[in-house]
This record gives sequence, structure tokens and C-alpha cells, in this order.
Amino acid sequence: MEYKKGKAEEFFSKAGKKIDSLFSEISQSNISDKLELKERLQELKRNKESLEKDFDRFTEDNKEVFKDLANSFEESFEDIKNIFRKKNNQKG
Repeated sequence: MEYKKGKAEEFFSKAGKKIDSLFSEISQSNISDKLELKERLQELKRNKESLEKDFDRFTEDNKEVFKDLANSFEESFEDIKNIFRKKNNQKG
């Protein structure tokens, strides 16, 4: 889960930097273009914030599912490892 959260945080960080960069470019453009682009930029920021909240809510709502999946994976991995060792010991 931390891997997913790390990837999401990286995504949101990059999105924020891109929005800031675009805002900087808009600030240096002529006024007629600024008004329309500024509105779109604000919309992008709102969408990014909404997506972050949705992801956080999804992560929190499914915390137990992620935990169960991780535990199940660990148990399966241990079972496979034990079977392999058992088979390997029977050969030797």
C-alpha cells in the first residue's frame, strides 16, 4: 500500500508542479489569453485537489482490504517457500 501511496503522492506532486509551471507561463502572456487560461488553471487545481481527496478516502476506506491482501501475499509466499524447501530437502 505504501508503494501505491508513494506513487500517488509522486503523481500529485508532479501535477502540482506542472500546474505551477503553467501558471507562471500564463502570468507572462498577454491579458486576453490570461483570463481564459487562468480559469482553466483554477479548474485543474480543483480537479487535482478533488482527485487527491478521493484517493485518500479510497485508501482509508480500503485499508483493511489492502492489509488483508498484503497478509495473504506474505502467507502465500511463505507457503511456496516452505514447499520448495521441503521438496529440496527430499531430493538431498
